[in-house]
Amino acid sequence: MRPSGVAESPDPADAIVVRGRGPALLAAAVRRLLPPSTASGRAVVLARLSPPTPASASVVHVVVDALVEAGSEVSVAGLLTSRDRDRGHRSVGALAHAAGLTGRTERGRPYAVVDLAEDLVPSRAPARSVLAGLPVPRAWLTADTRVVVGRAVTELVDTYAGCLDTLLRAVPEVAGCEPADLAAEVARHLGPHLAVLDALDASGGADGGRLPQVSETDTAVVARDPVLADVTLAGLLGVDRSSSSLVERAVGLLGEPSGSVEGDLQPFPPVAHAHPLAVRAARQVARDTRLARVLSAATGGPDAGSVTADPVLAALRPLVTEAVRAAADPIGQAGLVALLGLASTLSAGGEAWAATMDKAKVDRRVVSLGFDPADHPDADYDTLAAQLAAIDAVVDRLPRSEDPDALRWCLVDGATVFEVRRAVAVDFDAWVERVDVAEGISLMADYLGGRRVLVGEAHPAEADPTESRGGSRQRQAERNLYLPQPNYLAAWGGEPIDVCKIELVERGPDRQRLLWRTVSSPNGSAAHDDGTLAFERTGDGATLVTIRGRQLFTLPPVLDAVDLPSVPEVRGPLLEEAYRRFFTATFDNLEACFEGREHRIGRPPPDPSEPLLTESVRMLVDALTSRLGVGDARRDHATPAGRCGAPDPALDVHGFRHVPGPRSGPHAHGVGDTARDEAATS
Repeated sequence: MRPSGVAESPDPADAIVVRGRGPALLAAAVRRLLPPSTASGRAVVLARLSPPTPASASVVHVVVDALVEAGSEVSVAGLLTSRDRDRGHRSVGALAHAAGLTGRTERGRPYAVVDLAEDLVPSRAPARSVLAGLPVPRAWLTADTRVVVGRAVTELVDTYAGCLDTLLRAVPEVAGCEPADLAAEVARHLGPHLAVLDALDASGGADGGRLPQVSETDTAVVARDPVLADVTLAGLLGVDRSSSSLVERAVGLLGEPSGSVEGDLQPFPPVAHAHPLAVRAARQVARDTRLARVLSAATGGPDAGSVTADPVLAALRPLVTEAVRAAADPIGQAGLVALLGLASTLSAGGEAWAATMDKAKVDRRVVSLGFDPADHPDADYDTLAAQLAAIDAVVDRLPRSEDPDALRWCLVDGATVFEVRRAVAVDFDAWVERVDVAEGISLMADYLGGRRVLVGEAHPAEADPTESRGGSRQRQAERNLYLPQPNYLAAWGGEPIDVCKIELVERGPDRQRLLWRTVSSPNGSAAHDDGTLAFERTGDGATLVTIRGRQLFTLPPVLDAVDLPSVPEVRGPLLEEAYRRFFTATFDNLEACFEGREHRIGRPPPDPSEPLLTESVRMLVDALTSRLGVGDARRDHATPAGRCGAPDPALDVHGFRHVPGPRSGPHAHGVGDTARDEAATS
């Protein structure tokens, strides 16, 4: 998408597909689509530097020459990611030099090589963005012209990668944020003025970015929009554009890339890519950031110029690389799917255990708001009380128990309409001073993360005949993520609850209330999650906390097939118990907030600087190879212990040998055991 403030170009083309290796053709396309801002000032070219498939120096130099000719002072930039560091790289300068970017083009034009991480300043992104207030590179933020140069490669997790993948290097990694969300936000708020895709030599295979299988495709794509560039690349590769999660998310959040594409759009001769089963298995593993890093580091390599300090990673590489290399084949992908399937099963099991038994070990999440609050007019916020009146009408008709704290509920159109309340022995004024009703949703149980944004200014509330003094109202928008509800659904594949809401905060002298209505659910986990949270002054010096709502969450397919609504004698008790647990914990959280005690579940998301979990993955791999014999014979014969001084991959960093335990039973002798026995006796 074209960055804000950039004038429209008179050129009718928004993207140009250049066929042929002649630099003159590419240079002409670049000059045609360069924005007017290039006439002077500073230009920054963000190039893919990650080995073994960096962007071609010849393509980057054509871009630099065009910028210099237009009057710009040019820097070629990069930023080390955790995956670069995992593979043993320590310097942007070294990566640039290895890619042939040495500070001067073939035509003698000089440029600087810049590490974007060296000078960071607060982002100017709005509050609804995950980038709001985070440190971003000054050079990229303030450049008069920003250009991204990607490389056309296939990718195990995302099928293919292009400019959006390179654009992730424009900002430091954000712990707890999905790469697809981050790429879309960078494209929206720090997007390039020009995107160039190097497809002179497209790299195919199951993971062409790390295991290159080069095809001379003699093509480049030049576009004003990185999303349009990647969509064009998908067509040239003959793959579904949505097979890249980065492209799919960007199109969903930013809209369909518009503009005309000029040039030959005929697809390349077939370029191999990962089998869909392997992609699905890799995506399941990549849900755990720690495992995704190990998978990336152990695929291919070691890269030229890298320094590998992890002996376990060196031992993992042969097995993982062999499995990934075969994953473009319908039959060969079975080994990788088995390996990744076991990893994702164990990871999901750990997540399910944490969700139900040890919530302190749940990773918190960082997200953008997920929608533009301005898409909803002020009336949508101001009339929330009328919109939610149907919930109040249903609840008011429900019989009240002798227990004032009892759950009242019923089903309406499949959704649960309910009320829960608790009287706290705290004066109302003291309560609302410490517990902000506007933050009420984030104070509820099982909250994983989210974002809340004020909309407009606070304004006086309409006169209320029950109040002797005035109050105020504030519009706000919010996105919330919670553990699956009930928590045990995590064991059945239940997704976290992820909902976007418009809200209204009402503050009066004797009552404060938060009203909300769900406008979307990014992961489809909720059809309804609407309601109110009220704090009310009572006559005995206490505060009454009341929560009313309407909820309809999506069940995992395996449980949806059970059709619990048809068995009310089972569903009813399960539902009541789930609501009691959730709201008991919620009321406890509110009281903890008043008392200043910690109440949030979870732990900070994985820091990109954390060391790799290679030892844990090594034990998992040993368990799999012991059972299935995947790759054992080749590994054992390739690096026998003590032979000719070769390193023993079974030894850990402390010199201890890890040996899979024996198995009992008549079929204990597995497929790979014969090879191991022969290796042991040879």
